[in-house]
Amino acid sequence: MALWRVVLLLNLAMVVGVVSGYAWWGRETERLRQELARTRAASVAGEREFHGQGIVRAILPELDVVVVTHGEIAGYMPPMTMGFRVATPALLNGVAVGDSVRFVLRGTVPNLSVTGIQKLP
Repeated sequence: MALWRVVLLLNLAMVVGVVSGYAWWGRETERLRQELARTRAASVAGEREFHGQGIVRAILPELDVVVVTHGEIAGYMPPMTMGFRVATPALLNGVAVGDSVRFVLRGTVPNLSVTGIQKLP
Protein backbone atom coordinates (compact mmCIF):
# COMPACT_ATOMS: atom_id res chain seq x y z
CA MET A 1 0.00 0.00 0.00
CA ALA A 2 1.31 3.42 -0.90
CA LEU A 3 2.36 5.74 1.89
CA TRP A 4 -0.19 8.38 0.86
CA ARG A 5 -3.04 5.86 1.32
CA VAL A 6 -1.86 4.99 4.84
CA VAL A 7 -1.69 8.68 5.76
CA LEU A 8 -5.13 9.28 4.24
CA LEU A 9 -6.67 6.36 6.19
CA LEU A 10 -5.09 7.51 9.46
CA ASN A 11 -6.37 11.06 8.94
CA LEU A 12 -9.83 9.76 8.10
CA ALA A 13 -9.88 7.58 11.24
CA MET A 14 -8.78 10.54 13.35
CA VAL A 15 -11.50 12.80 11.91
CA VAL A 16 -14.19 10.15 12.53
CA GLY A 17 -12.95 9.71 16.13
CA VAL A 18 -12.93 13.44 16.84
CA VAL A 19 -16.39 13.98 15.34
CA SER A 20 -17.94 11.06 17.24
CA GLY A 21 -16.26 12.18 20.49
CA TYR A 22 -17.56 15.71 20.03
CA ALA A 23 -21.09 14.40 19.38
CA TRP A 24 -20.95 12.21 22.53
CA TRP A 25 -19.68 15.16 24.57
CA GLY A 26 -22.55 17.34 23.34
CA ARG A 27 -25.15 14.73 24.31
CA GLU A 28 -23.54 14.22 27.72
CA THR A 29 -23.46 17.96 28.37
CA GLU A 30 -27.16 18.25 27.52
CA ARG A 31 -27.99 15.29 29.80
CA LEU A 32 -26.11 16.89 32.69
CA ARG A 33 -27.81 20.24 32.06
CA GLN A 34 -31.24 18.57 32.23
CA GLU A 35 -30.32 16.66 35.39
CA LEU A 36 -29.16 19.88 37.05
CA ALA A 37 -32.43 21.60 36.11
CA ARG A 38 -34.46 18.71 37.61
CA THR A 39 -32.41 18.82 40.82
CA ARG A 40 -32.83 22.58 41.16
CA ALA A 41 -36.57 22.30 40.57
CA ALA A 42 -36.84 19.59 43.24
CA SER A 43 -34.94 21.67 45.80
CA VAL A 44 -37.06 24.75 45.10
CA ALA A 45 -40.24 22.70 45.42
CA GLY A 46 -39.99 23.11 49.19
CA GLU A 47 -40.77 20.61 51.88
CA ARG A 48 -40.84 16.96 50.91
CA GLU A 49 -41.65 13.71 52.69
CA PHE A 50 -39.85 10.37 52.39
CA HIS A 51 -40.64 7.00 53.96
CA GLY A 52 -38.06 4.45 55.03
CA GLN A 53 -37.68 1.21 56.92
CA GLY A 54 -34.70 -0.08 58.85
CA ILE A 55 -33.10 -1.16 62.12
CA VAL A 56 -32.17 1.26 64.92
CA ARG A 57 -28.42 1.06 65.56
CA ALA A 58 -28.03 3.87 68.11
CA ILE A 59 -30.04 6.54 69.89
CA LEU A 60 -28.27 9.74 70.90
CA PRO A 61 -30.84 11.64 72.99
CA GLU A 62 -28.42 14.46 73.89
CA LEU A 63 -28.14 15.26 70.16
CA ASP A 64 -31.71 14.31 69.21
CA VAL A 65 -30.32 11.82 66.70
CA VAL A 66 -31.27 8.26 65.83
CA VAL A 67 -28.88 6.10 63.80
CA VAL A 68 -30.66 3.70 61.43
CA THR A 69 -29.47 1.06 58.98
CA HIS A 70 -32.12 1.50 56.30
CA GLY A 71 -33.06 0.16 52.90
CA GLU A 72 -33.46 2.39 49.88
CA ILE A 73 -35.45 5.54 50.56
CA ALA A 74 -37.23 5.99 47.23
CA GLY A 75 -36.36 9.26 45.57
CA TYR A 76 -33.78 10.22 48.18
CA MET A 77 -30.92 7.80 48.95
CA PRO A 78 -29.62 4.24 48.58
CA PRO A 79 -29.39 1.76 51.49
CA MET A 80 -26.89 2.75 54.20
CA THR A 81 -26.42 3.38 57.90
CA MET A 82 -27.01 7.01 58.77
CA GLY A 83 -27.93 9.29 61.64
CA PHE A 84 -31.10 11.36 61.34
CA ARG A 85 -32.20 14.33 63.43
CA VAL A 86 -35.45 13.78 65.32
CA ALA A 87 -38.07 16.55 65.20
CA THR A 88 -39.00 15.98 68.86
CA PRO A 89 -37.24 13.80 71.44
CA ALA A 90 -40.61 12.27 72.41
CA LEU A 91 -40.58 10.34 69.11
CA LEU A 92 -37.84 8.12 70.51
CA ASN A 93 -39.98 6.93 73.45
CA GLY A 94 -40.66 3.23 73.05
CA VAL A 95 -37.90 2.72 70.47
CA ALA A 96 -34.75 0.82 71.43
CA VAL A 97 -31.50 -0.18 69.74
CA GLY A 98 -32.09 -3.26 67.57
CA ASP A 99 -35.76 -2.49 66.86
CA SER A 100 -37.07 -2.74 63.30
CA VAL A 101 -38.80 0.53 62.48
CA ARG A 102 -40.67 2.38 59.77
CA PHE A 103 -39.95 6.12 59.74
CA VAL A 104 -40.95 9.34 58.00
CA LEU A 105 -38.46 12.04 56.98
CA ARG A 106 -39.80 15.51 56.30
CA GLY A 107 -38.20 18.83 55.36
CA THR A 108 -36.25 20.41 52.54
CA VAL A 109 -33.42 18.33 51.11
CA PRO A 110 -30.82 17.96 52.65
CA ASN A 111 -32.27 19.32 55.92
CA LEU A 112 -34.62 16.48 56.77
CA SER A 113 -35.65 15.23 60.17
CA VAL A 114 -37.58 12.24 61.45
CA THR A 115 -41.15 13.34 62.08
CA GLY A 116 -42.60 9.90 62.71
CA ILE A 117 -41.22 6.53 63.76
CA GLN A 118 -43.10 3.29 64.29
CA LYS A 119 -41.74 0.09 65.79
CA LEU A 120 -42.44 -2.95 63.60
CA PRO A 121 -43.44 -6.33 65.06
